[in-house]
Amino acid sequence: MFRESFWWPDEPRRALVLLVILAMVVLHQSEVVGIVDSDTLVFGWLPIQIAYDAMFNLFGVVVLYAMYRLAPEPPTGVFGDGAGSETTTETASEVTGDGR
Repeated sequence: MFRESFWWPDEPRRALVLLVILAMVVLHQSEVVGIVDSDTLVFGWLPIQIAYDAMFNLFGVVVLYAMYRLAPEPPTGVFGDGAGSETTTETASEVTGDGR
């Protein structure tokens, strides 16, 4: 089951995305980087902790977009393409109940 999933690194690009996500899990903790108690300012006004969190989130959006692009196409018929589904449109005679 795991080998057929998106997370199985069968391509170098998928392996890279998996490694980046695992690294992001570790780097999400600011203590690892050592900037929790820092008084350093970026651009002279932005605390480095906030700048790190903002850049981390922007990088996360890029990783999510890469995951979207690398995801396989769903099988046909999964998202209601009309194959095998019943129609729910009623005719005028069914609505009035006269059956004509």
